[in-house]
Amino acid sequence: MIQIEDTVDSRRFETNSNSIHFGPWHISYNISCILPSVCSTKVVCERDDDQFCQFCIYCKELTIPHFPDMVFPKNILTLTHKSGASINFNPLDALKRVANTVEAIEVACAEAWQESRPDAGKKKRTFDWTFATDYKGTFTDNIVIQATDETINYDILKQKEQILFYHDLTLFEDELHDHGVSKLSVKIRVMPSCWYLLLRYFLRVDDVLVRSNETRMFHMLNSDYVLREYTVKESLAKDLNIPTAQMKEADDVIPFLPVKEKVTEKLIVNF
Repeated sequence: MIQIEDTVDSRRFETNSNSIHFGPWHISYNISCILPSVCSTKVVCERDDDQFCQFCIYCKELTIPHFPDMVFPKNILTLTHKSGASINFNPLDALKRVANTVEAIEVACAEAWQESRPDAGKKKRTFDWTFATDYKGTFTDNIVIQATDETINYDILKQKEQILFYHDLTLFEDELHDHGVSKLSVKIRVMPSCWYLLLRYFLRVDDVLVRSNETRMFHMLNSDYVLREYTVKESLAKDLNIPTAQMKEADDVIPFLPVKEKVTEKLIVNF
């Protein structure tokens, strides 16, 4: 059944946890506060003993020159199989997929955004300032990924079932210097017959572009695999025949975006 616990990690991040057992899977999430913008324990982090605050961990692990305005380093969703195999979703691995050299979206606000950063006086490095990521989750080696023609049966998800477990986690978010939004979030719901997960990267550059990279996962009770669908949608704002106000929220605009890529796969636990 559902277990709730409160913990405080070694980096002084208060973390709330919630979990549930579903068949062979243990599903849990942690939620915590925003990543600090500077080192919080300079004396400790300067010692040569591999003990670092969350900010310094991100600085060491990532190559991009800036982080999103809001990163939630301890917001993590984890699905662990009884065999020890696991799937998890975390902001650090997602940001590792942000391109460090890319033809960035050329709009006037890009330069203004760069100038607004704390280290604006330093020499600028080219990177994707929209933090676009094709992250699909982090997997242990004993999960085999196979191509398949099988798709998620959304009729099952439309059936009225009790929701045993639900949460929506924001992994990171940036308002692009008030010119839009770049957001990565993951949400999961568990019903008596199945669990369903949506990882969504949503980008809106006002009056320029709207994009979504969505990863959906679906698992039926007593089945021996997880279905994964990855879909990329994108459109120039001028090509969308909808009011600008309707482009603000992801759920309102994504149904109008044309599909650019779709990949369906099976995730199989290799015992």
